[in-house]
Amino acid sequence: MTWFTTLALNPLRRDARRLFSSPQAMHAAVMGAFPPEAETESADGRVLWRVDEGDGTRTLYVVSPEKPDLGHVVEQAGWETSPAKCAAYGAFLNQLTRGQQWGFRLRANPVKSLRQGDGDRGKVVPHVTVAQQIEWLVGKSQGLGFDVADPLGEDASENGPSLTVTARDDRRFRRADRDGQGCGRVTLRQAQFDGILTVSDVAQLQRALVFGIGRGKAYGCGLMTLRRI
Repeated sequence: MTWFTTLALNPLRRDARRLFSSPQAMHAAVMGAFPPEAETESADGRVLWRVDEGDGTRTLYVVSPEKPDLGHVVEQAGWETSPAKCAAYGAFLNQLTRGQQWGFRLRANPVKSLRQGDGDRGKVVPHVTVAQQIEWLVGKSQGLGFDVADPLGEDASENGPSLTVTARDDRRFRRADRDGQGCGRVTLRQAQFDGILTVSDVAQLQRALVFGIGRGKAYGCGLMTLRRI
């Protein structure tokens, strides 16, 4: 069973600001919501998380194959009067049908591989412009079970599906190894996509929603959320 969890965070708390400043710290806090023996990736999906910023508030979203216990995050960075809200995700996923339109949000790490020779996987480099990032998602969408209109291309329509990059950020932080020791600095280029999608393949979209999209999933990328329009 897959779970969808939301938690309101208090940006005025010191520990909350520490978590916001480091994807590594937030990753550790999210993974601390599961016992060591819990499966953080299974046939039902993997642990994904994202923090959205609103008007003076921030919300943590978690998708996971196990039900999380975020009590420590509430204690450190939330409100005791506002505990995490967990719901079985399957009931929502089973509502998806081909041809439906949904509003969506995705924070992702758009990258490409530069091949240097035969058999070489190539160097992974980020897409740096809005146009490149939009092209990246449009190109991936067919294999993920949904269609989006490219606002820069011929398929753009005034009344049809839309796609915009609403935020871009380079996150720089120190990554820790399995022993908790620092093992170098990481720069993660993130792009937040908002728009409207059309479901083209239900099974593929369901898989994308529980396994994530693209790279950087441990650090707050890859979780797509849907909303009714």
